[in-house]
Amino acid sequence: MVHQTLGNGLGYARDKQNEGVIGGVSSFGADLATLATLQAQLAACDMRDCAKQAVPSLAGLIAFGTIGVASTVVGLAGLALWLAEVFQARPGITMMVVAIAGLVISALAAFFLTRTLSRSFTYFRRSQEEFDRNFAWIKTTLVYSGR
Repeated sequence: MVHQTLGNGLGYARDKQNEGVIGGVSSFGADLATLATLQAQLAACDMRDCAKQAVPSLAGLIAFGTIGVASTVVGLAGLALWLAEVFQARPGITMMVVAIAGLVISALAAFFLTRTLSRSFTYFRRSQEEFDRNFAWIKTTLVYSGR
């Protein structure tokens, strides 16, 4: 009888332990899913903030990129006219000066807009830091879960 009571007690403790392991794994899975959802929401928020800051810079880059391309075309046309009229009046030189001025202005604008655009990606630092903390928590949980 003593043996049966002890065996039943051990069996009961073993069942409780199995439920604890299953419950722990289930709880860990739920926590992991919650972390993934929150991480995705933070990344979406960071993407919105990044886009708000990046849109003006991208619009400027597109506008001044168009000017740069147009200035290149005008410059090539000016060079062709200048070579064709080497010994006559030189309207091509004027076209080349305008093209060079446009290229310089576009290059300066692109430089400053690119610097502004690169600053807009700092919002993702929040997501990265939170992801690092979440990943550290997962590693710690897995390492110490068997103890």
